[in-house]
Amino acid sequence: MADGVFPLVELALQVCSARGVREFVVAPGSRSAPLTIALARHPDINVRVVYDERAAGYVALGMAQQLRRPVGLVCTSGTAAVNFGPAVVEAFYQQIPLLVLTADRPPEWIDQQDNQAIHQTGLYAPHVRYHATLPQEEHTDAQWHVVRIISEALNAATGLSPGPVHINVPLREPLYPPPGYQPDFQHSLRIPTPATSHPLLTESAWPPLLAAWRQAQRKLIVVGMMPPDAALHTALMRLQADSSVAVFADITANCWPHAAPLMQADVALGTRDPATLTALAPDLVIYLGGQVTSKYLKQLLRAHPPQHLWRVQPAGAAPDTYQAMTALLHMAPADFLHALADRTTPASAHDYAQIWRRLNAQARQQLFRLLDDAPFGEFGAMRQVIDALPAQSHLQIGNSMPIRYANFIGVKPDRAPAMVNANRGVSGIDGCVSTAVGAATTTSAITTLIVGDLAFFYDRNGLWQRSLPPNLRIVLLNNHGGGIFDIIEGPQRLDEATRTDYFLTPQPLSARNTAHDHGLRYAHVADADALQAALPVFFDPANGSAILEIETTMEANRTVFQAFRVMVGEFRR
Repeated sequence: MADGVFPLVELALQVCSARGVREFVVAPGSRSAPLTIALARHPDINVRVVYDERAAGYVALGMAQQLRRPVGLVCTSGTAAVNFGPAVVEAFYQQIPLLVLTADRPPEWIDQQDNQAIHQTGLYAPHVRYHATLPQEEHTDAQWHVVRIISEALNAATGLSPGPVHINVPLREPLYPPPGYQPDFQHSLRIPTPATSHPLLTESAWPPLLAAWRQAQRKLIVVGMMPPDAALHTALMRLQADSSVAVFADITANCWPHAAPLMQADVALGTRDPATLTALAPDLVIYLGGQVTSKYLKQLLRAHPPQHLWRVQPAGAAPDTYQAMTALLHMAPADFLHALADRTTPASAHDYAQIWRRLNAQARQQLFRLLDDAPFGEFGAMRQVIDALPAQSHLQIGNSMPIRYANFIGVKPDRAPAMVNANRGVSGIDGCVSTAVGAATTTSAITTLIVGDLAFFYDRNGLWQRSLPPNLRIVLLNNHGGGIFDIIEGPQRLDEATRTDYFLTPQPLSARNTAHDHGLRYAHVADADALQAALPVFFDPANGSAILEIETTMEANRTVFQAFRVMVGEFRR
């Protein structure tokens, strides 16, 4: 038996280890036994066991999100593999490298009423960078093929457009080794590895770009979801010496506060004054990174298309989010902006950046005054939590209202997180808890998830693990239902019964029992004073992992947000 599937599986994992894939998440199962046993016995691979496959996928995503290198993910056959799907899709749109290994039945048993046998070849297409099937039978050519497949997969996962890759692994019985069997991870291998490359524009591409740059009097650099990048930050600060340049960055761009000081820019864009919007509308836009949370920015650029919009990314087809793209520039964003700064001289005769600064200051002052005077709700609670974050900690933000609140509030300069992440690839609520758990396993820094109640309870299985990292902190904003549908404008046009029963989905749950089940400290607050008193204890590194449940009412949250809408609509230049 040891001459069957085991040598090929061990060979595959030897290649993974040699290429730097040292972290794996395994969801237990029988068909995947050869993979799991080999992983457990590999001396250089760390394995985390997560019982729920959907949660396991997101845990691996959270780890890879932090590490910026591939994390392996293993499951058994059948619906187990399907449950990796949401995390794979999120990783694809975030450009996060995952190596997904799905155990499978031999192909002749598919559609033959055999247990856990489904069509798994190409299961995640088109949301992977590469997919293949490992050979089943031991042979010299098969060994060469295994090395080639794993190498090609990892090349695709870590290329200029990184992302998840999928290798299906058909396995025949017997699936367990005989007593005394010792794995072999010492094959003499030739493992091809790609050379690092940095795409550059030809010199002939620069003259029209520079001409457009010099002619534009209102230049806006838009930075979406990106990992922290010191070189990018330096380039952004260099270009902002030009009075015609402003930077609009999402909280997940990891540029606040120094490289992108306009932290309330999204609030300022809520104005309904046509003259102010016209003054903010740019002539030229440079768009970097992933998704941007701001709906106001989309409305501005779609209503006032810039003359030039340059999308800058290392490779691949470009999203035309603002329906105005005029050029696709294949360079790393930091490299392009530094090259641009080297070729241009800062202008001082324009007031575009000053307009943004004045409106940003006005927005900040009025937003915080509104929250100071407002009744207790999740908007104000979010501000208290963000202001109390430990300096240089890591922040994970849930979808729906938490990411919107965070984008409006900004960060405290002296308590700015070292890294901010959110599942904004496709903006689902289904893996927020699991992703945060995975992220926390990769660092000793306090890692805080701020999440709404539906997303939290939907993904409770992310906490169902043998142990949870002691640096994990979960802030639960519990309004007992889908509170976003009581705030956004569309559902407000529905009758109350339809909105309540089919959109708000009221629920009576508390996280108290969940915290007890998983060994987490638990605290509950329902007013600003109690929250302020609880935060130092909650964030104390000596106190271990915890859940802080902040209970609010939909009515209070709706009242505050309606006042916010009125306030921002009245901004004037």
